Amino acid sequence: MTPTAVLIDDSRTTRTCLRVYLTEIGFDVVAEGDRGEHALALYEKHRPTLITIDIVMPGLDGVSAARELLKRHPEASVVMCTSINTRDKILACHEAGVSHYLLKPFDSTKVQNVARGILAKLEDRAAQGS
Repeated sequence: MTPTAVLIDDSRTTRTCLRVYLTEIGFDVVAEGDRGEHALALYEKHRPTLITIDIVMPGLDGVSAARELLKRHPEASVVMCTSINTRDKILACHEAGVSHYLLKPFDSTKVQNVARGILAKLEDRAAQGS
């Protein structure tokens, strides 16, 4: 089964970069959004393997979007993306339930390692459940 991703970021350039890095390792990017408000609806529509969410966007910020998404779907694999590397933002992401955090500008190896790590964790869960 092909792993899927949803990308939420107000920067088209960032979404394109993530799309390239993820498709290089076999992901199918099934949807994109440019506002935090898109995260929950696109997750519920596509049920992706992972969803990336930018922290700073117009409208609903990424931390609030992730918090709401994880409240309704605690099984979701959320990867937060930002150029802001402050302790309070990292802590807010952690408190929202996010376990993955990528800093911009992205390093392709780091993005791909995080995605592979999510796949490995999901495969381990599936193997334990069977």
